[in-house]
Amino acid sequence: MGSVASRARIWISALVDTIIPPRKDECALRTMTQRELSALARASTREDFGAIVCSLLPYRDARVKALVHELKYHRSGDALPLAADIVREECLGIISESLSAPLLIPIPMHPTRARERGFNQTEALCEEVARGLGASVRYEPSALVRVRATVQQQKLPRRLRLTNVKFSMSAQCALIEGRSCIVIDDVTTTGSTLREARRALLCAGAAEVRCIALAG
Repeated sequence: MGSVASRARIWISALVDTIIPPRKDECALRTMTQRELSALARASTREDFGAIVCSLLPYRDARVKALVHELKYHRSGDALPLAADIVREECLGIISESLSAPLLIPIPMHPTRARERGFNQTEALCEEVARGLGASVRYEPSALVRVRATVQQQKLPRRLRLTNVKFSMSAQCALIEGRSCIVIDDVTTTGSTLREARRALLCAGAAEVRCIALAG
């Protein structure tokens, strides 16, 4: 009976793909496994931007680009759990060193950009990460806010990326003061966005801020 159901799912999937051809990156995700990504993360030389910002996967790798693209622009249900598991592993190491449950904070979008895209992929990633960590973290999507609209980082040369996001965020003191924080982003190239988030959180009284990017 199980084999019949399995063949039926394959047939239905093939029919859907004929009617609505899948994206190239979407196809790449179908053959991607958590074991493969975890091995890639372990084998990679992690980019470290001043010890407090790190990226877990090499963005130059075609598989990682496919994962990030599907997460960032399509909120793919296949990409989300794969990405969250990689980030969750890193969070567990930080949590083990914390005396209390850290706050899990996504990089915020300016309201204008959020309306254009329809969702914040980093919030979606954080929600999925938090779901697997239970009471060991506290998810706080409103802890950081964008107070200034900025040009998208990927559209700028490196030298301008370093100043583009400066003083573009603020943090909620009532939520942050005295707490350890873990900030999550999907991609980093210079570390400037995550460093700006860290600055805002420390100014609001955070005891410690660690920053993680899925890829870089």
